[in-house]
Amino acid sequence: MSKITGSIITDCADNNARSRQQLRFSQLFGVQPTFHGVGGIAPETEAAGNLIDQLASLSNLPESVSDTNAVVLVNVAPRGDGVRAKWDNGVPFCYFHVGSALVVSTYTEQILGIIASKGLAHSVELLDTPTVTAAAVEWGEITAEQRERINHTQFRSLEFLPLVAYWVLNGREVPVVTKTIVPGDDISGKVWCIDNFGNAKTTLVASDIDFQEGKKVLLADGTGATCYRRLADVPKGETALVIGSSGFGTERFLEIIVQWQDGGFNGSGSAAERHKLTVGSAVFAAQQ
Repeated sequence: MSKITGSIITDCADNNARSRQQLRFSQLFGVQPTFHGVGGIAPETEAAGNLIDQLASLSNLPESVSDTNAVVLVNVAPRGDGVRAKWDNGVPFCYFHVGSALVVSTYTEQILGIIASKGLAHSVELLDTPTVTAAAVEWGEITAEQRERINHTQFRSLEFLPLVAYWVLNGREVPVVTKTIVPGDDISGKVWCIDNFGNAKTTLVASDIDFQEGKKVLLADGTGATCYRRLADVPKGETALVIGSSGFGTERFLEIIVQWQDGGFNGSGSAAERHKLTVGSAVFAAQQ
């Protein structure tokens, strides 16, 4: 097998869950994965933005970097009434490829919608856990007793998700149903990350708002922000929309920032503080 790079994005992120997932991944793929826990009121939005960023980090590498595959596991699976009415044991999983990266993810509209909107994938292979584990018993990979436990576990991101990724990567004929995905608007114009400086990364790109240097926009809290291409160009103390470092290819996500005063961060506040922004917040109150 070629060299493997690994990542886990999940809402099962306490220390106990993290260590177990990392151990399982390391045992299966021979590498310690990076780990990114998501949570709060909009975990799907947070996971979607981070997935785009991670796929970007795994792409556009030098030509001399070859024979490397990536495995990215994404698990955000709330089990509310709407989910229970549709799925027996939570949202199912699916997989797709972006370049040399295998992504195995919960079949979540917010996550898949942004993948489709970026043109990174147009269809996914939907996985039914009992069908896959029945095939694994036939392959001799697991026992009937193990299958029963996997089918009914509440910790699917440990018991099933890394296993199916391992089987797909190793060329097993995993039973799937191909599903077309379409660009979604569930997280359009939302904040998906508040960084350590209090800047708000959004799901918007320049073309979404007809971005022009010096353009004024009205944020959701009723205050204004000015468009600047670079953080360095923003006047002290001003709120701005800038083209950030996150995103995929030439499309980079816009960020809401507050330029520091001479006193630095502590004397300036932040975009999140000034405009009461959290992950999942809408950027605009109305269409720009």
